[in-house]
Amino acid sequence: MYLKVTVLDKNDSPPVFRDTPLTFNVSEDLNAGHLIATIRASDPDTLGSLSYSVLGGDDGKFLLEPETGKLRLKDALDRELKNNYKLRVRVSDGVQHTDTLIIIEVSEN
Repeated sequence: MYLKVTVLDKNDSPPVFRDTPLTFNVSEDLNAGHLIATIRASDPDTLGSLSYSVLGGDDGKFLLEPETGKLRLKDALDRELKNNYKLRVRVSDGVQHTDTLIIIEVSEN
């Protein structure tokens, strides 16, 4: 008699952001749609896929693509009005999640 047992991974570990701290200098001259950075995370579990989202602090100026982690400029920046942004960002694997801050420093032309 032969018995094969397959042990499946349990989604019990949260994803982890890579390359922290996440601080970026962005010129106020950039146009909407400009790619600022690609946010990366990894998950020790083999189940699920990662999804990225902005929880707050972006003032409608930034777009984080859920599937790719690409952070793009959504609207023009003006350093005289606001010289930095603190984006609260989440990565989730569908069960577990991790939050972090992304600091955007706005520079003049």
